[in-house]
Amino acid sequence: MGIFSDLDLNRSMPVRAQARRGLWGTSPAPGTRWKKIQRIIVPIIVTVAAVGLFLLGRMFYLILTGA
Repeated sequence: MGIFSDLDLNRSMPVRAQARRGLWGTSPAPGTRWKKIQRIIVPIIVTVAAVGLFLLGRMFYLILTGA
């Protein structure tokens, strides 16, 4: 078993019931490749945003204290 869970949710589902397939398919669902990419991108974006907010707060603190 790998580190991550199996992202292929359509394994045993019939083709007519899968998203983006058949004439009456549901609204588009993200594919397995995009889910894997999101698992990498989201933590990076959250970390960059947190560091950016910290640095912005530090800059304002230094400006207000005159240091």
